[in-house]
Amino acid sequence: MAHATALRPPITPSYWPGWLGVGLLWLLGRTPQSVAVALSGPVGALMRGTMGRRRQIARRNIERCFPGLDEARQQEILRGCFRSLARAVFEITWAWSASDRTMLRMLDIEGLEHVKAARKGGAGVLLITAHITSLEIGARLMALGLGPDMPASGIYRPLKSPVLEWYQNRGRARYANTMISKREMRGAIRLLRRGGMVWYAPDQDFGRDQSVFVPFFGIQTATLLATHRLAQLTSCAVVPMFPVYNEQTRRYTIRFLPALETFPRPDPVADLVRVNALMEAHIRSAPEQYWWIHRRFKTRPEGEAPFYD
Repeated sequence: MAHATALRPPITPSYWPGWLGVGLLWLLGRTPQSVAVALSGPVGALMRGTMGRRRQIARRNIERCFPGLDEARQQEILRGCFRSLARAVFEITWAWSASDRTMLRMLDIEGLEHVKAARKGGAGVLLITAHITSLEIGARLMALGLGPDMPASGIYRPLKSPVLEWYQNRGRARYANTMISKREMRGAIRLLRRGGMVWYAPDQDFGRDQSVFVPFFGIQTATLLATHRLAQLTSCAVVPMFPVYNEQTRRYTIRFLPALETFPRPDPVADLVRVNALMEAHIRSAPEQYWWIHRRFKTRPEGEAPFYD
C-alpha cells in the first residue's frame, strides 16, 4: 500500500526531472476551469496531431467498437477523445490540489443510496468503474459525495518516477484512505474483509494469465478475473460507479448503480460478461470520454490475428 506519510524524495540532480514535473503539475492545478475548458480544444488537437501511435490505436478501437457509425461520427468521437484527454490533464491536477470548495462547485451525485445500502451490516464494498478520462477527478468528487464516514481506498499502477509517485499519492491522500498497488492485491482483500471500500477500474489488458475472454463491444476481450475473485474471496458487495462530464454545465456527475445481485456466481465468465456489459453501456452514453488510446484488445484468443498493426 502507498501512504501519504511516504518520505519526500530529495531535491538532488538525479531527481530534478521529477521535480520539474511536479512544478508543472502544481501550476496546472491552479488553472481556472474556464481557461482549462478553452484550452482543451486546441491542446487536444495538438495531442491528436503529435501522438501518432496513440491516435492510430484510438482510431482502431473506435472503428471496431462502433462499426455501425459512419466515418464522420467516428472521427467526431476521436476528436472528442483527445479533447477529453487534454481536459483530463487539468482534472488530475485539480484532484490533487484544489480546495474542497472549488471541487464541490463541480459536483452532482446520483445513487448515493446504493452505496449506503451495500454497506449495511458492515460488508465490504468494491466500487467498479472504467477508465473514463475524468476518472481521477471522479475519485476526488466521489470522496466528497461519500463524506468522511465512508472512506475509500484505490487500486492503482505505481509510477516509475519516485518524485511523481510521491506527489501523486500525496495528492490522493485528500480523497483516498490508502492506495493499493495492483501488485499487492492482498491489501485489497484485507480491506474488503474488514468492511472497507475499495475503488477499482478493471478494464485493462494484463494478458491471458490473469484473464478470460468475454465480449466487450462485441469483441472477445481479455478481461481481468480480479473483479470476480475479490468478490469471491471477501463476500463484498460490488457497486458500479461512473463519472461523466457535462460539457454544457461544466459539472461532473458521479453515478452509483445498485449493487450487483447474486455476485459472484460460480461461473466467472458469466460474472465478467455482466461487468463488461455495464462498462459498455456507460461508455456508449459518452463515448468521447473513454480512454480509447490504450490497447484494450491487444491480447487475442489463440489463432486470431493481431488487433493492432
